[in-house]
Amino acid sequence: MERTPAAPSALGRFLRLAGTGTRIAGNLLGQQLRPGATDWQPVGDLLGSVLGEMKGPVLKLGQLASQWEDVLPAPVAQALAQLQNRVPALPFEALLPHLEAVYGEDLGHFFRSVEAQPFAAASLGQVHRAVGLDGQALVLKVQYPGIAEICAADMRQLRRLLPLGRLFRAPAAQLEGVYRELEAAIADELDYAAEMQRLCRFTAFFADWPGLRLPVPQVELCRPGVLVLTDEPGLPFAEVGQASLEVRQRLAVTLVRWLGAQAFELGLLHADPHPGNFAYTEAGELVVYDFGSVQALGAPLREAYVQLFRALQAQDSAQLENAFQALGTRQPSSTVPNGLYRRLHGLLGPLLQPGENWDFAETPIHQQLMALMPNVLGALGSLQPSPSTLLVNRTLEGHYWNLCRLAVAVPVADLLEPWMVPEPVA
Repeated sequence: MERTPAAPSALGRFLRLAGTGTRIAGNLLGQQLRPGATDWQPVGDLLGSVLGEMKGPVLKLGQLASQWEDVLPAPVAQALAQLQNRVPALPFEALLPHLEAVYGEDLGHFFRSVEAQPFAAASLGQVHRAVGLDGQALVLKVQYPGIAEICAADMRQLRRLLPLGRLFRAPAAQLEGVYRELEAAIADELDYAAEMQRLCRFTAFFADWPGLRLPVPQVELCRPGVLVLTDEPGLPFAEVGQASLEVRQRLAVTLVRWLGAQAFELGLLHADPHPGNFAYTEAGELVVYDFGSVQALGAPLREAYVQLFRALQAQDSAQLENAFQALGTRQPSSTVPNGLYRRLHGLLGPLLQPGENWDFAETPIHQQLMALMPNVLGALGSLQPSPSTLLVNRTLEGHYWNLCRLAVAVPVADLLEPWMVPEPVA
């Protein structure tokens, strides 16, 4: 069935979300009045449909929530998982006016062919396969019409909700900083020219890396709102559990090493870790897509994460306090949450020891982290959101779930050790 763009009106999108919330609440309340287990299937169906059609930041939040597949009720997790790589697409006719505006009325001057049926759709755009005039297999990442206005509408609604963060005793300045970081991240994802430049840096840096494949931007074919890349086919990462143990082991090692090299050598971090942005080959190569969300990591931030790693490894609470202060996640001069630190040490310290394998198939760390919630709630007066860690932590959390999906044992500390050294003094 053909889809049309979501209305960019802030009020329209707000009312639709509010209506969806009301319908979900009504459904669950009605079920509570009847005996038997809760049926989450109607909730999952509604969320998958509404979020997929709304596009923009709302859809991206749904994709992020889909990572928590072992925490959410199964029907909800399954519905949100559809948002990873099976988002409802727009008909090609909705994109054609923009394509003709930037290339001219005859696309044949630039491409032998462009497939009208998209093979992927995401929060801000969708992807069509094409063939270049030289026979090169390509993909066109085309931004949705009006998506900038949709994003602006969603961000205005979020801005209005920002004061609610004060209920968690978060300082107003920190909340404002988080909002600005989100606003900048969305602006970056809408800037396809900047994405092209970032991808050029990644492909140049990782050109000789074994086991890693990145799409190469075709600079001369890119246009405003259209990113043209080499087609790098792969199998869906969401289904990587079907691969052999050998392939999954190779992918896990490549993923951890790639994260370290990005952050500590290139100084950039691919920060959109949901499985729809990854694929794999039968030979065990990791394929990475979508470089719209990339975080630059300066030396102070890298140093703070090294300090955090070493503190957890040494199970040293004083060192951990210094790391959290450096990351900006602790309110200065507030009470140190030593109880929370002790729980974190007991949970993560043993897994980060040299020579230790972190078994992502057998160690349900997320379940144990959920058990820390009373400690976190008890420390709310001393914790605070940190704008500088927002995308980094999102990336680490997302790749934790990707490693769980791979379900293998990985020597995390040993793989990261080459980068866990103090930054050189300028």
